[in-house]
Amino acid sequence: MLVKTPDMPATVIAERVGWTGSITWFRDHVRQLRPDHWPVDPSDRLIWLPGDAAQCDLWFPPRKIPLEDGSKTLLPVMVITAAHSRFMVGRMIPTGHTADLLLGMWQLLQELGRVPRRLIWDNESGIGRGKRHAEGVGAFAGTPATTLQRLKPYDPESKGIVERRNGFFETSFMPGRDFTSPPTPRTSRPRRSCASSSSYPDGRLIQTPGWCGTSPTTTAPSGSSTAT
Repeated sequence: MLVKTPDMPATVIAERVGWTGSITWFRDHVRQLRPDHWPVDPSDRLIWLPGDAAQCDLWFPPRKIPLEDGSKTLLPVMVITAAHSRFMVGRMIPTGHTADLLLGMWQLLQELGRVPRRLIWDNESGIGRGKRHAEGVGAFAGTPATTLQRLKPYDPESKGIVERRNGFFETSFMPGRDFTSPPTPRTSRPRRSCASSSSYPDGRLIQTPGWCGTSPTTTAPSGSSTAT
């Protein structure tokens, strides 16, 4: 009976087989046998280890950003989300070309403060197509000793963590905000609410430095005429 109907209640099985003994004893034995007859679960659950991987993606804000020349355009935002902690950093970049993608990744890894073992991308043309990385991508990955892993085409589920972060930007970050220049998305969020929707197991919120507060200010050395 369990082979044909593994979720059949123990009381029904007892009635079908004509059991007249202790129903508690019968339930206990059915409970032990039932797991052997459950069908194979077609779904799978990924477990991400700390420091193992970060998912990367481009998010396009649904609003044009004013530029210095007075024009407005849609600019991509590079987002990197740590797969284990869901810690995220983001930066607006000029284009999706390889040079801007590599510089964006370099800056975000500095903000992250660590280099994951793997940087997971989809088939972004600036990163590579088919079996080949775009020119310069392999050398970039070798510099911080990481692996840049590109997913198969049409496989968004494999980087669902960063995709959900993009949805968070669409529904919770953008509404009600106006930006006067590309840097303002990084400073427009109130510091007292600078935390993502994720948290550590002990309940501490995970800050998102890529979107909160202001960048550190470096004072120019004595005698220098400029400061960053």
